[in-house]
Amino acid sequence: MDHEVKTPKSGLDTIIEFYNQDLEINHPIAISELVERTGLSWSFIKKTLKNMVNDYEGFHFEKSGGTWITWKDREHIIKKTDDTCSRFLKDDENND
Repeated sequence: MDHEVKTPKSGLDTIIEFYNQDLEINHPIAISELVERTGLSWSFIKKTLKNMVNDYEGFHFEKSGGTWITWKDREHIIKKTDDTCSRFLKDDENND
C-alpha cells in the first residue's frame, strides 16, 4: 500500500490558505478572528502579516482604531513578482 506522507503546513501556508479559501473579498476581519479560525497565535499572525505586506499582493493589513484588521481585495492573494510589464513601464517613465 502506498501511504502518502504529508508534511505539516507552515504557519505562513495556513494563513495564505485561510485568505484564499475562507476569507470573503472586501470583508475585513479583526486579527483576533484570524487567530480563532487558524489556531495560530496573535503575535505570530501580526509578525507574519507585516512581512507578507512586502511579498504578497491582494491583501491588506492595518490598524483601525485600537484593532488590527485584515482583508483581501481579490479572489486569491499572490506572491509579488519582480519582473512584470508594469515594472518596465514604470522604469521607462522614470527615465524620460
